Amino acid sequence: MSKHNRLIASVLLAMAVTTTAAMAQSQQGSGMMGNGQGMMGGGMQGMMGGGMMGPNGMMGGGMHGMMGKGMMGPGMMMGNGPVMEGQLAYLKAELGITDAQTQVWNDYVKAAKDRAASMQSMRATMMQAMQSGTAIERLQVRIQAMQSMLDSMKAITPATEALYKALSDDQKKKADLLLGTGCCML
Repeated sequence: MSKHNRLIASVLLAMAVTTTAAMAQSQQGSGMMGNGQGMMGGGMQGMMGGGMMGPNGMMGGGMHGMMGKGMMGPGMMMGNGPVMEGQLAYLKAELGITDAQTQVWNDYVKAAKDRAASMQSMRATMMQAMQSGTAIERLQVRIQAMQSMLDSMKAITPATEALYKALSDDQKKKADLLLGTGCCML
């Protein structure tokens, strides 16, 4: 088996494991929406309540929350672990990054990893406040987390724009489907 085929097989395996774990999580009713609650509210717990940001939601300390053992846990989407490396390898292969595009790709990868490190740092602060902080401390750390997310998205934008600009029209069509969504929201 060639190196390229082994890499693709490894990425597919990593994606299968991640997908299986994500599906198992979603069947338990937790995760990003928090115990099946809506993100925006509407009579239900919304993003700032027990939904996305609450104890069992995306930013909460619940076992299946996105900031807990879910998507932002060690080695997952926002970490610098093997899953992120696999996602970057997958994205590079899907986009068909050429030798001429290597520098803008490397800049994008650095920005994505910097973003991940920033989010991991905020995760630790968030977990501490959610587990033992006062109501005011939890409110403040939620605000900090949202600001950190916004800042990290702004920080990755120039590298993403430079990468996008360097892509061919066919690559841009693929990028429109992959960048900024799902597993590739790096």
